[in-house]
Amino acid sequence: MASLINTSNKQSFSWKNFWRFYFFFFYFSGSYQFIIFGSGLAGGTGLRQAIYMSFLWLIPILLVPQHSKIISAFFGLLLWLSSLASMGYFAVYGQDFSQSVLFIMFESNLSEGSEFLESYFAWWMMPALLVYSIIPLLIWIKTKPIKGSIKIRRILVFSLSIITAWPTISALAVEKTGLDKAMSKQMNRMEPSAPWHLVIGYAKYRQQLLEIEHNLLINNALAPLENLMDKNADTANTLVLVIGESTNRQRMSLYGYERQTTPNLNSIKNDLLVFDNVYATRPYTIEALEQVLTFADAKKPNLYKEKPTLINLMKQAGYKTYWITNQQTQTKRNTMLTTFSKQADEQIYLNNNRMQDTAQYDEVVIKPFEKILDDSTKKKFVVIHLLGTHRKYHYRYPKSFSIFNSDDIPSWLSNKQAEEYNEYDNAIRYNDYVVSTIIDSFKTSRDNGFLVYFSDHGEEVYDNPNHLFAGRNEGAPTSSMYTIPFIIWRSLSWQKQNMLPGTKEIMHRPYSSSDFIYTWSDLAGIKFDGFDSSRSLVSDNFSKHPIWIGNPGKPKNLRDLQNQPFSDEKKLSM
Repeated sequence: MASLINTSNKQSFSWKNFWRFYFFFFYFSGSYQFIIFGSGLAGGTGLRQAIYMSFLWLIPILLVPQHSKIISAFFGLLLWLSSLASMGYFAVYGQDFSQSVLFIMFESNLSEGSEFLESYFAWWMMPALLVYSIIPLLIWIKTKPIKGSIKIRRILVFSLSIITAWPTISALAVEKTGLDKAMSKQMNRMEPSAPWHLVIGYAKYRQQLLEIEHNLLINNALAPLENLMDKNADTANTLVLVIGESTNRQRMSLYGYERQTTPNLNSIKNDLLVFDNVYATRPYTIEALEQVLTFADAKKPNLYKEKPTLINLMKQAGYKTYWITNQQTQTKRNTMLTTFSKQADEQIYLNNNRMQDTAQYDEVVIKPFEKILDDSTKKKFVVIHLLGTHRKYHYRYPKSFSIFNSDDIPSWLSNKQAEEYNEYDNAIRYNDYVVSTIIDSFKTSRDNGFLVYFSDHGEEVYDNPNHLFAGRNEGAPTSSMYTIPFIIWRSLSWQKQNMLPGTKEIMHRPYSSSDFIYTWSDLAGIKFDGFDSSRSLVSDNFSKHPIWIGNPGKPKNLRDLQNQPFSDEKKLSM
C-alpha cells in the first residue's frame, strides 16, 4: 500500500485533466457570459468573475481525485440546471439575469406565467437546449482523474481558495472593512456564475423585499393631505411625468448647444414650455428623487417618510396611477425607487438586467405607455422613468444613433475623452427621440392633459477645459451636474381649461427641483392644506426661494445657488 502511495506521489501532475475539468465547469457560466459580452449587452465584468469562480468546483476534484467523475457529474448537473434560467431568460428577453427577474417572477401569478409560455416559446428553443446540453456532456466524458503529487494538489487547493475567496480576504485583511461589507463583495464576485445567480439573487431579493415592504408600511400609515380639492375632478384627464437620467441641458440644442442633439424637440418647440433655469438639488438619482417626488427638501430631508408622496397625492385626487420604468427594478441601490413604484396601482418593470452598464434602450417604454393611453380609465397619472443618458453612454443608444464624431469637438479633449464626449451627445440625441415620441403618442391619443419632462440631475462630460472630468461629484460640484432640462407639453383642451401666467416670463424663473410637487399640483389644479403657491414654477404667486445643492446630512456644506452661482454661469435672476 505504501509503495502505491509513493508511486502516486511521484507521478507528474496531469495538467491536461485539470484544465479539462475546469472548462467543463466554466462552460455553464462562461458560455452565457461570452454571449452577454459578445452581444454588446454588457462589458466583460461578468465574464471575468465567471473565470474566477469556476475554479471553485476544482477544489473537491483535487481533494478526492479518485471520485472526480461522480463529483463532477453531480456539480455539473447542478450547474446545468441552474444555468438554464439565465440562458432561457436571455433567449426570450435579451437581458441579463438578475435578482430583479426573481422579483418579477414572484410578483406574477400562474395565469401570467402561462401567458408567458404561450407568447414567447419558439420552436428553436428545444434544439438550442439540446446543443447546449450535449457540449458539456462530451467534455465530461473525456475527463479523467487528476493524478499527481499530493503536495501539488494541496498547493492548488490553497491557491484556488485564495482566488475564489479573494474579495472577502481583501476586504478583511487589506481594506480592514467589516464582515458585512466583505460578504457583500464576495456575493458580487460570485453572482454572475451559476448557480450563485439564483442563490445569491434570491437572498438579495428577499433582503430588498423586506426593506421595500417596511417602507410601504410606513407610507401606508401616513395621513392623507387635508382638504384636498381638484378643480379638474369632473373631467377625463391623463397626466404624464417623464423622469430622465443624467441629462445636462447645456448639451441639448433645445437650450442653445451648437450640436443638433435634440432635433425632434426643437421641431415642436412652439408647442412646449421650455424652462431654462431649473436645477437639481443633488447629483444622484435616489437622493434627488427623494426630494422631487415628495415634500422633502434640503432643510427637511426626511419628509419623504413623514408626508404623502406625489403618488399618494394623485391617488387621493382620484387618479389611477401607473409606473413604467426602464431603470433597474430591484437592487440595493434602487430600493427607494422600487418603493415609489410600488405605491402606484400598476407597475411595468422593463429592465431586469443585473448591472446598470447594459444595453437597454428607453424606447421599450413606448408600447406600454400607448397601451395605457388606450385604457378607458377616466383619470390616469403615468410616471415614466427612463435610463436617459446614464453612464456608460454607449449603452444608451442603438448604433443607428451613432451620429457625432470628432470633427466638431472641443480642442482640449484627448482621443479617449473625445470618444466619450461624442457618446454622451449621441445618448442625448437618442433621448430626444424617445421623449419626443412619448409626446407624439400622447398628442395622437387626443387625451386631455399635460406632460412634464425633466432629468433627475445633470452630468459633467469634459465640459470644463480647466477640470477635465466625466461623471458627478457632490464634493466638487459644477453647473453641468445640476443644470437640468425641464419642459411641459399641454393638450389644447387642457390649455383652454387651465390658463397659465405669461409663459415668456415664467420660463426663466430660477427654480429647484425639490419644489416640484408644488408645481405639479398647481399644473394639475390640485390644492390642499399646506400648498405653497410661491413654490410653484407656474404660479402668479411665485417668489424666489433658495436653490440649495449639497448633502443635507452636512448642513454647513449646503450651497444656495441664488447667492453662490456656479463660476461658469451668470448670477441667477428673474
